[in-house]
Amino acid sequence: MTDTGRVELEWGIRKSFVTYVERLPDGSVSATGGAVRDGDVFRLSGRRLVSGGWAFDGVLHFSGYSGVLDVTLEAIRIDGAELSAEVGGTRITLALLAEPSNAAGDDESLRVDAVLFTDDGGAVFGGVYSANTPADPITIRAVGEPTRDTFRARVRTP
Repeated sequence: MTDTGRVELEWGIRKSFVTYVERLPDGSVSATGGAVRDGDVFRLSGRRLVSGGWAFDGVLHFSGYSGVLDVTLEAIRIDGAELSAEVGGTRITLALLAEPSNAAGDDESLRVDAVLFTDDGGAVFGGVYSANTPADPITIRAVGEPTRDTFRARVRTP
């Protein structure tokens, strides 16, 4: 999977989920390995893949209830209209993405406001979200000098 342009993913997952975890007596939210927390969003460095889509580095971890809640998202990817992550060694489609808000696109960013959890995605977050429950919007930004192909792969409506 050769890359064609450095990018950054900005995603808050779902603010109410993150807030809930942080309010637990033993709740913990962490971003490591190329992911950082910036207020209400997580930023993950990544790249546009020649095969299409984007792959992102970093690990997001949520825990609480003495380990009963233990969610780790790794190797987040966007392929077509699917946002997926490795969860416990299995790739799971967390959410489906609608057409980007800036469908015409530019050379620096791509924003998708309609991000909807899948049944599997809802299950990852404790089963409290059903299919089509809105997640937070995502933004993908070029880092450094965007290449001509950085945003050539568009999010496709499911």
